[in-house]
Amino acid sequence: MKQQVVLKQASPDTWLGLLLEQAQALELPWFDLIIDQAEMGSRWQGRIGALYPPRMLLQNTAHAEAADQGPVLVRLDASQPQTRLLKLLRQWQGQPRVLALFSAWDYDALAARLTLCLQASWDKGLQQGVLRYHDPRLFGAVVEALDEQRQQLLLEPASKWHWLDRDGHARMLDAAALQLLPPLQWRHDSLTLEQDHIDALSSWHLAETWRQNHLLVPESYGLDSEEEMIRRLAMAHQAADKAKLWSEDERMPLVERYLGQGPA
Repeated sequence: MKQQVVLKQASPDTWLGLLLEQAQALELPWFDLIIDQAEMGSRWQGRIGALYPPRMLLQNTAHAEAADQGPVLVRLDASQPQTRLLKLLRQWQGQPRVLALFSAWDYDALAARLTLCLQASWDKGLQQGVLRYHDPRLFGAVVEALDEQRQQLLLEPASKWHWLDRDGHARMLDAAALQLLPPLQWRHDSLTLEQDHIDALSSWHLAETWRQNHLLVPESYGLDSEEEMIRRLAMAHQAADKAKLWSEDERMPLVERYLGQGPA
């Protein structure tokens, strides 16, 4: 399942226009946003003009203590110009806060599925955590890391998913094909992960940490894209894990080669 750039260098105004056009094309009366309210409080909820009360997706879960700093689902009227939303998008420009989705599901059912997918468990349920698929920097990586069944669990509620990437481009993932499949029967109360899923997701976490710790910028490696740089970093850490290079000193030459040349 491939993501694609649908609008380069999208501004808040042009991205909102794209979302409203998408809802119209799908003949949906609404569209949904998952908004990360970490470090900004909840005052924005009263200004956005949602059709239903915003839903804090970690509420009533094992991670409820983080609910007021976590993702919030809002459903908005697609027939309105959404001027209040536009003000917020302008305020949040450049921040990884918003994932948009287009779903015909009932609001409560959608919130329940999104909440389930936030709750990850692994190691036969002994380990638990929050799967931050709602972070637009990670959404595509999470989808790629999952197998087909888990992709369906996450994506089947919505036919289209939209976000802004690290380069400011508007991206879209088309999940309409999943809606042609029989509804998934999931017997767990969390999104269970296997070791290969954990390994793939860990490489992206390591990539982001490495980028921050080493103050990396694409131009240093002849690149013009933050997305391409972080992708190469993730691939480098996957290769380092396979080669059992555990220390930073051991990893450095491999990481530098991937950044400068890409994978061999």
